[in-house]
Amino acid sequence: MEWTDDLSVRLARGTSTRDLVTYLRTAHDEGVDRREVLAVLTERFALPFDDARLAMDRVRGGVVRAASGVPENEPDPRKDPLAWVSYRLELGLPVDDDAEGPTPPQRAAAEAILERARRGEPPHGSEDVAVALEVTRLAVASREPDRVRFHLLIAAATSISAAAEACVDRLGEQPCAYEGSPEWVDGVALAAAARQVTAKFAAQPDPQLEERGLGLVGRIVTRLLGQSHAFVGRVMLESARCYQRNGDPARAASHVEAVVADFAGLVDRFEAEDPADEDVIALEYLLAAIELIVEVRGGSADLDALAGRTRRILAEASAD
Repeated sequence: MEWTDDLSVRLARGTSTRDLVTYLRTAHDEGVDRREVLAVLTERFALPFDDARLAMDRVRGGVVRAASGVPENEPDPRKDPLAWVSYRLELGLPVDDDAEGPTPPQRAAAEAILERARRGEPPHGSEDVAVALEVTRLAVASREPDRVRFHLLIAAATSISAAAEACVDRLGEQPCAYEGSPEWVDGVALAAAARQVTAKFAAQPDPQLEERGLGLVGRIVTRLLGQSHAFVGRVMLESARCYQRNGDPARAASHVEAVVADFAGLVDRFEAEDPADEDVIALEYLLAAIELIVEVRGGSADLDALAGRTRRILAEASAD
């Protein structure tokens, strides 16, 4: 991808350029694994993988420019904000935190939704993403009695679903969100929120709650982030493993057949060219899907051949 003169990126709600730069500088100093860094950038900060790589480059660029000791090397704060913040932090200069949390009306709306849930009223969501995320934050952090907390989590799931459907509606006939668009960034945040709620549901005695929670994650990912094999592969494997834990291995194997069918073309592609970070992740999910099917149904010549080709590509990528 060729970058324009504007090297800015769109960040998830509640995060800031300073947060992102500080994280990357710390991760570099501590030698954090690249895979872990990319996971944080693409999930917590909701960056597409191309933007994540750009962010890593620009933050290091700011450090290098600061080390030059030449004032004229200061990056343009408007065109290259990540490098500019990194430059200033390297020199010990102040940088404002530009994180934008929910507004007072949005917080009030979130509290009203939770209060209705505490009274046992039917769940009522919000199409406002900021409200849905605030409802989720408060519900997941709640230390109220189990019965009340359960109703709060249901309210959070309802809000996440309503907000996600509003994002989907804004796409119209578009099959999924453009990477880095507001709908993409909100889709990543809503999927993460749905996973938080699902983790709480997993502790409940009813296994279908976890399945329904992962179904919500899947709806968000496939409809808003569907162009990303890495995001789709993850949620498909999560759901399949949930079915397997809940005693339905046949359903688990059937669920990941789509991963094998949709991702097999990546093997042809990356036998001829090097995979990027997100492609490696997708190929790992493809291999995991094949292994799950083989575990449940037994192997076949076609599956064994596809698994072997996938392993070779992953081994070569790891060696590079």
